[in-house]
Amino acid sequence: MIKVSEDLKTSRRWVNKEIKNLDPETDYSLIMSMIAQYQMDEFTLNFLVTILTCYVVKPAHMGETLIITNKAMRHPNRRMQDALDFFWTWYATGPDSTETKESVNRLNKLHFSVAKKLPGHFENSDDFIYVLARLVVLQDRLLKKLGLSGMDPQIKLAQFNFAKALSKHFRREGDKELEGFPEKLEELEDFVDRWEGKNHVYSPVLTDLVLALIYAFGERWFPKPLHALGRWIGIYSMEDNFLTHMRIEPLSGLKRVITHFTLKTLFYYKTKFAADSKVSAYANRQTLSYGELREMDKTAVQRISDLGWTQGGKDAMGLGETNSGCPVMNHAMPEKEESL
Repeated sequence: MIKVSEDLKTSRRWVNKEIKNLDPETDYSLIMSMIAQYQMDEFTLNFLVTILTCYVVKPAHMGETLIITNKAMRHPNRRMQDALDFFWTWYATGPDSTETKESVNRLNKLHFSVAKKLPGHFENSDDFIYVLARLVVLQDRLLKKLGLSGMDPQIKLAQFNFAKALSKHFRREGDKELEGFPEKLEELEDFVDRWEGKNHVYSPVLTDLVLALIYAFGERWFPKPLHALGRWIGIYSMEDNFLTHMRIEPLSGLKRVITHFTLKTLFYYKTKFAADSKVSAYANRQTLSYGELREMDKTAVQRISDLGWTQGGKDAMGLGETNSGCPVMNHAMPEKEESL
């Protein structure tokens, strides 16, 4: 874990004050670690990773990598906690730490295991790059959707350099390094638009997969009377073009107004007024036991069973192969690209 001197933790917004004295080109590990440890919490990271996961399963072949194990559909809370373990390690210890290298290596091995069942699904460098690139732009674009000013350019550049350094440890099928990670932040923004503008193949199971993640988020962090609000927040946080591709109805009317106001108020407070913590969220993180997660996932199991997705495996594969793809997301490019 990257240590921060206690002498720096004097003012209410001490993290932002210290970041102004750092260089995002060279001090990106420290910048992102301070933000993660002292401005984030489990709820915030869970929220961001939930939305990120939804985006990255847009193409059917990437969704299949989650569907075949059945974990994201039937055990979304357990899967999310496992995913957060990775992200907390990366942010808190830095992209080139021993802990991060071991963490990414474990993830690579998990990918290789799934690749044995789904050959070719982990071949393309662009699929890996998109996950990291989307994470860089995710919060910035959501803030702008809410009518706020977006991320501090210095922090956004640090996030880019962090992701670039982290990308060097990922391996695709055949134990090959990634190729083609953007060299500049502007190139990364363009990469995200091009990738999302492709005519990605849709599969009906993707709709239920995304909703399983959204339902789990709402039920994990909101009391029962507000479960619906938790789901609305998840849905509103994704762009309408993406929701249309996934056959999920974007919020409208009063639901949209309530959710917009709630999210805007929350982010405005967090980015402008909330006091930075004096203790590390990573060092003090409390995880749930598998028994507690299993209890939470009971509603997910029942919901997915009611929808007919009782099994993962090969039976859930290839459902989008006869679909010519969804042209809705071709907003970023004048011409269609071949489906991945």
